[in-house]
Amino acid sequence: MNVLIARTIAECEQWTDVAVVVDVLCASTTVCALLKRGKKEVLTFANAAQAAAFVRAHGDFEVYSEVDFALPHEANSPYLAAKSNARKPALVLTAAGTKALEHLQQASLVLMGGFCNFYALAEALAAQPKDILLVSGSLFDMADDVEDGLCVSALKDYIQGIGNPQDAIVEFNNTMRFGEFLHSGSKTAEKDLKTAFKVNGMAVVPQVSFSPDGYGVCHVLGQPAPQEWMGKQPAAAAPEAAPQPAPAPEEAPAPAADMKPTAPAAPAPKEAPAPAAETPQQQPASENASPKEVKTAEKNLQAAAHQATTRLKGFFSGILQAVKEEKAELEGDLFRAKKQTDAPKAASQNQLEDPLDRVLKKSEPAPAPQEKHPARPAEPEAPAVPEQAAAPQPSPVQAAVPAGEVTFSREAAAGLSNKKRKKAIVLFSGGLDSTTCLYWALAHGYECEALTVSYGQRHEREVQSAQAIARKLGVKHHLITLDLPWLSCCSLVDKNKQLPDVALEDIPKEGIPSTYVPGRNLMFLAIAGSLLDAVGADAIIAGPNAVDFSGYPDCTPAFFKAAAEALNRGTKTGVSEGIEVLAPLMRLSKAQIVKLAANLKVPFELTWSCYAGGKKPCGHCDSCKLRAKGFEEAGVHDTSLD
Repeated sequence: MNVLIARTIAECEQWTDVAVVVDVLCASTTVCALLKRGKKEVLTFANAAQAAAFVRAHGDFEVYSEVDFALPHEANSPYLAAKSNARKPALVLTAAGTKALEHLQQASLVLMGGFCNFYALAEALAAQPKDILLVSGSLFDMADDVEDGLCVSALKDYIQGIGNPQDAIVEFNNTMRFGEFLHSGSKTAEKDLKTAFKVNGMAVVPQVSFSPDGYGVCHVLGQPAPQEWMGKQPAAAAPEAAPQPAPAPEEAPAPAADMKPTAPAAPAPKEAPAPAAETPQQQPASENASPKEVKTAEKNLQAAAHQATTRLKGFFSGILQAVKEEKAELEGDLFRAKKQTDAPKAASQNQLEDPLDRVLKKSEPAPAPQEKHPARPAEPEAPAVPEQAAAPQPSPVQAAVPAGEVTFSREAAAGLSNKKRKKAIVLFSGGLDSTTCLYWALAHGYECEALTVSYGQRHEREVQSAQAIARKLGVKHHLITLDLPWLSCCSLVDKNKQLPDVALEDIPKEGIPSTYVPGRNLMFLAIAGSLLDAVGADAIIAGPNAVDFSGYPDCTPAFFKAAAEALNRGTKTGVSEGIEVLAPLMRLSKAQIVKLAANLKVPFELTWSCYAGGKKPCGHCDSCKLRAKGFEEAGVHDTSLD
């Protein structure tokens, strides 16, 4: 999963994965308020004339508009929307947010949000397997609407494990935009600000589906769109409402016009038997019926036909969508199956050179690509979403949802969302975490090259594990040796220094331990960036973890974000296309990592985590204790101890 920020309107029009529209003071918060209020019918329009024609034809709509509108309407006020009549349908028209929606109709999933549903939206996005494009409403109207950009950046940072919305709100309060809106806005400006900036005050996530005519139909994520609005014609409805001289079907009011097929799935009316079936029930007139009764009966027939057509459109649209999803899933399975058959071909080469051949023969074949959805932990535990802004919020690490990878990528790297197969450099030590990352990358369709760095650590056991696993998978393996004498300050390098042996519960309290290798991940990422540029790769994948770890400063989200920024500014690929720096395990506990590894069929017996080396893990170092804790909590047997 990449999290990108849209920089151009063209990016939005071409986007085919998940998109999020953020229009803090208007569309996003207003729609959240309307859905939170309980409204079942909320429509969005980008064009005022089209919206006016729709309201004239269908009536009884509450209209929230910040642009010139010919009909009676409310100001686009989130505060007023939150107090609206829950039973009446609503229409929202804005200069930016609803216009952004109009340009995102190619996206597979479109959501809306802002500060008002911040944590609920972040949780929903963390569970998405596809790339995410965050779209600021200011891109479509006023670039001075800084609140949208601040919210988008805060949301991106939070999903990646750093930052929080409160900092962005403080920054907004210090801008000229805050004062201008407060003093020059509508009568409800102050109340609108409080509604829009109450973090997660409305924990609802709007999803937007599109009618064949282009207007948006809003509904709560996970609930179906109201199908009665998915086929209505806003512009054509009003003219056909005019009375005709004869009491013929053409004289029917506006809903009759909706029988005209407009969607791609419109073959339904040709096949539809439903109107005919309902004819006997809808015919109240006898042979001696008056002209008025005949006209009423004809209108009833038209209404029944319209309802039947709408139901059929929704039915066939659902079938088409299910077919599309099934096709995409089958294509993914076929790709992974092909990769599974290709990987073992190279795994049998040069087996005699590996010191772990005896173990290799006993291990299972590498089946990572067989998993249908291998990247999801077996039993993810989603964090509670806070309901009140005043409640203390969890740290980014604690609040993260263990459902997808943390991505530190160049924001403008829209090309990374293309469906071509990508190539990754995997930083690979041979330990549990890095091996899980390698299997994860293969399961996600990356062509991988593994990079191992020997920096003088007190044993070669993990390097041997890395060589064995890479050969088992048929992955090209680069082994680099660094000779930096000053690294002897570290107990992980100097055999004469004693390794720490502290109680498991005290590991987080010990600060940075003596096993910290100065600048290790900084050096590793730099070498990986050089290799990436040389071989034409797109991504660097590493296994840092900021939940169950020993407190190393170069295993934190903030460090990886900064390093990714440097790589995107200091490499040819970075400045021309953009580089993904992925940390799939950053927000997972060790137990969740073990569950993920088990799902991916990682051969635990080939991995090595112990700092001490030897034939068997020592069981006393930080790494051994954290690993044992993870397996115990996951309820999985560690075959490396057999």
